[in-house]
Amino acid sequence: MSKKLENTLGLSPLPMLANEKDYLPEVAKDQQADHDVEQVRDNLYNAVDTAKQALEDMILIAQQSQHPKAYETVNSLLKTYADISMGIADLHMKKQRISGKQKTEEAGPNVTNNLFVGSTAELAKMIEDLRNK
Repeated sequence: MSKKLENTLGLSPLPMLANEKDYLPEVAKDQQADHDVEQVRDNLYNAVDTAKQALEDMILIAQQSQHPKAYETVNSLLKTYADISMGIADLHMKKQRISGKQKTEEAGPNVTNNLFVGSTAELAKMIEDLRNK
């Protein structure tokens, strides 16, 4: 406000408010990304718990009513529950990708077709040798 207006209305000047930056600590980008990922993870786990409870309740309702729409709703909730669960796994992979810790070397080469020619005894011996290593 201007001084003239303050004097006319008999108001005292308001103190200057500090910027939010003065109160918030500087957070490194890695820490903030980790914090955001943890927040998303917590939200997903809460959503899984809620969806699980809703699914259990809806199954009871569907069994009692024997109405097709109730079973359709159960199916929809089941899909949502599965999607949220897959979201947790996807979040884990994205976190590794962001942090640069994705371990692709340990997985080995991608084998699409593998053919073993031999007897079952030879296969069992080969598997046993691999386990012993």
